[in-house]
Amino acid sequence: MNKYNYTQFIKQKAKDSGFISCGISKAGFLEKEAPKLERWLNDNHHGKMGYMANHFDKRLDPTLLVPGAKSVVSLLFNYYTDKNQKDLNAPKISKYAYGKDYHIVIKSKLRKFLDLIRNKVGDIEWESFC
Repeated sequence: MNKYNYTQFIKQKAKDSGFISCGISKAGFLEKEAPKLERWLNDNHHGKMGYMANHFDKRLDPTLLVPGAKSVVSLLFNYYTDKNQKDLNAPKISKYAYGKDYHIVIKSKLRKFLDLIRNKVGDIEWESFC
């Protein structure tokens, strides 16, 4: 199977798995993004999400997370619900918090997606993030 066929296969399996979009990019140091991320962090745009400042180098180079990585697969999943709060006087709760923790839902979908890919291409090293 050539590079184009792998790309098409992965994108189709992403769609079959319920993801609404799939992009594949080369793994490597994000030279243009590095100063932007540093400025964003220094300007405290991450607010109370202190973890965003952790592992600065790994956020900019996926090959530090998975040595030998060649590609990054980015997936989009719509976690929207049409449910609304019943008690309009209660504190507002974000819609993403209505159902199961999205980290659990998406990680489960990612594992199933990865199994589909492994069945075709063999064992691969990976790391996933929500």
